[in-house]
Amino acid sequence: MPIIATALIATQETIVSLPNLATGGSQLFSRFPIIASADLDEVRSQVAKVFCDHQLQVIGKSQRLDTRMYFRQGRHTGFGRMSYGATVDINPGSLDDFFLLQFPLFGEETIFSEGQSVASTANLATIVSPTSDFHMRHDKSAEKLFVRIDRCALERECVQFAGAPLKGPLKFAPAIPLETSAGQALRRYISWLMQEASDGVLLDYPIIAAQFEDALITALLGTLSHNQRGTALRTPLAITPHFVRRAEEYMEQHAHEPITASDIAFHSGISTRSLFAGFRKYRDTTPMASLRALRLAKAHAELGSPESDQDSVTQIALRWGFSHLGQFSASYRRSYGEVPSLTLRRAIGNARTREDA
Repeated sequence: MPIIATALIATQETIVSLPNLATGGSQLFSRFPIIASADLDEVRSQVAKVFCDHQLQVIGKSQRLDTRMYFRQGRHTGFGRMSYGATVDINPGSLDDFFLLQFPLFGEETIFSEGQSVASTANLATIVSPTSDFHMRHDKSAEKLFVRIDRCALERECVQFAGAPLKGPLKFAPAIPLETSAGQALRRYISWLMQEASDGVLLDYPIIAAQFEDALITALLGTLSHNQRGTALRTPLAITPHFVRRAEEYMEQHAHEPITASDIAFHSGISTRSLFAGFRKYRDTTPMASLRALRLAKAHAELGSPESDQDSVTQIALRWGFSHLGQFSASYRRSYGEVPSLTLRRAIGNARTREDA
């Protein structure tokens, strides 16, 4: 199965419902306010802290700003919602160190870049690349959701996946039609991810957050048009047990951290494609399945020796990256012959017996 499909399917273990972006979208991220202001200088200053320095101009003498911005920062991605309440021109020049993915909920936002213009609406998202010189007009009624993605993370994933250097800076085609099959799939995943980042708790757990973030980055590279698609994949390195062992050692040392397949490949000195080929050949599994098995063993050890009698199965499972508790329990029972709650209950009981002795 392709890596991209594997990543997206893995994330859907946690997905219960997939809200539409425009349904309730104007309430997302209300817990993470950045600014609510009508002052031009204050708006420009606060928005720049999330994005970058830029010029901001209100269009029309009768218009007044009523800016609202909400933002939650993750590991390599940040999620937010904003509106200006007036028609404005925004000119940052270029973004330099991040990609900007934008999904209008209402109204229209037009991107002008390198001789092209893209009128973005609820059915046409946009992505702005770091090295693209651009400016945009945000109309009075426009409100949008956005994702800020670190350039280094996205470009490193591109290199690791291809196993070859970039042919210059990574650039995406700015328009993302959301009515195509690929666009609909991306919208469904972004819809759920936005809802979870806004109101859920899963992204509070670094291991789980990294899994969703990695799936998003991989999906963007796999589904959107960009200038690296013609990069010829180099001949995969001859995978040997030495490289597999190096990957396994890295996973053992960093299982408690939010590592991804790209991280494992990078620290093993091979491409992501070669990493998956090596694990298929020598372990008859995938690196992420191997990591899940390792984390299951770590969770088993912690359930058998909890730090306190206040620990719960849910807390321990989430700590080790298992967001679907039913599947965690089933996997645990297959591996250890009992449900995790029994292991924990027995461990706590034994600890209390020792204390009373």
